[in-house]
Amino acid sequence: MNRRQLLKRAGAWILGAGLFYPLYSFVVRKQVRPPHEVRLRKLLKPGEFLVEPSFTLFHTEEGPVAVSRTCTHLGCRINYDDKEKIFVCPCHQSRFLWNGTCVSGPARKNLNKFSVRVIEGEGYLVQLPRKIL
Repeated sequence: MNRRQLLKRAGAWILGAGLFYPLYSFVVRKQVRPPHEVRLRKLLKPGEFLVEPSFTLFHTEEGPVAVSRTCTHLGCRINYDDKEKIFVCPCHQSRFLWNGTCVSGPARKNLNKFSVRVIEGEGYLVQLPRKIL
């Protein structure tokens, strides 16, 4: 096999793989994993909140609310400022209300909220989504 034949075969393989992958992705659907549940063994009083690595849980008069700690602009980990009652992104200073509503950008989308169930006398069960495979 000479150099020209080798380059032709390698090019054909690369072109074939480049055409096959989009077709494969279209035919084989992506699978979504079931949500991951986080059990919190602490009961909060109305007005209290609990900061976890992935979310912040607030206990309001209407019930518990879990808000993501990932900024919708570029995915930075945001922090909750209890004095101002607002989330602030350390990367680009996007600001969000306690309920996840975006009040100033560059972020334009609200923070994600997660499903929360109260386990009577025990705590909370928060459902976090899993990434698509």
